[in-house]
Amino acid sequence: MTLTLNEKEKRTIATLIQERSEEHLSRFPYNRYPIEPLEEWKRIFYAPKAVSADTLKQALRWHFGGWQRKDLTSTHKKTIIAIIKAWPQFPDIVTNDTTQSFRFWEQNLPDWQNGFNAAAFLLHLLRPDTFELADQHRLQAMTELLKEINHQDSDQTFTRSLQELVRYTTFFRAILQKIPGVDSRTRLDRFLKAFGNRHAYKNVKETYLTKEPSIRNFSWSDCASQRFDLKKITLRSNADVLFACLLLSIEKQESYSERLTIGQVAEHIPLGTAGICNPASFNYAMIALFGNQKGRDYFQLESPALREAFTEQANQSTRDMKFYLKHSSEQLTINLKYINEKG
Repeated sequence: MTLTLNEKEKRTIATLIQERSEEHLSRFPYNRYPIEPLEEWKRIFYAPKAVSADTLKQALRWHFGGWQRKDLTSTHKKTIIAIIKAWPQFPDIVTNDTTQSFRFWEQNLPDWQNGFNAAAFLLHLLRPDTFELADQHRLQAMTELLKEINHQDSDQTFTRSLQELVRYTTFFRAILQKIPGVDSRTRLDRFLKAFGNRHAYKNVKETYLTKEPSIRNFSWSDCASQRFDLKKITLRSNADVLFACLLLSIEKQESYSERLTIGQVAEHIPLGTAGICNPASFNYAMIALFGNQKGRDYFQLESPALREAFTEQANQSTRDMKFYLKHSSEQLTINLKYINEKG
């Protein structure tokens, strides 16, 4: 059944979303779903025959929330393996016929609950002009929002079908017209994902919040600063990248102080900064950032003993990955060596 929304219904749903946006986006897992690789995959999937098994694996891991992580469920892993195995036959069987594309995956993926989500994702990569990014969480969000406004189709039974994806795309694009802002598409997509999956946070502390990094990409060759001397950062590991990003983040502020707490540093460079989305890699880098491992001298900590403790943690394999969070109130100053006199 084709979904139709009148102007009043569009405005009402858009208002509901904007009223709840901060609440749900404050828990969105930004590090699991960075935008940049998704845009690159759309370009690559334009030619299905050129898509490698490694690209398929990376894209599908992203879709299942496993970007730069190793903790995918066994069902997700099995779905990815099944798609990679079937992919060589897919481009020859399917051209631009979306019905055939969808049917192909229905026939080749035994676990259709996860398979449906994967098929929806692949259709989006192959035909982004025709299908919006969809999965069961986003479809659930659509269903609940339609029920809230007593839409005539709100009681329609959910089906894992191509028609459901068409219906969602119609819904998404109708509401998008009423959401202001240059990044409205991204914010709407993230809201629907988070809202449809909000029950997953029922056992999470209310104080748990996420933050999107202000610096998602970083290149040593392109970075520049007037206030800080980035050239004096000679090491090139993740910890050094995070320190450079910290300085660039501070520079964006009209007024700033070289005196910070460890917690304030963490706020400037949240998980996902510079594309460091793997929690283990990020936490290790944060620990190394505050010590003197490999001669790092980025900060002066009020407690010299604490600086040595950070160094010891960085140098041992059984380190406490949350060590820096336990000392979030500790004060420090940025080493004057990295501050330009004329900055």
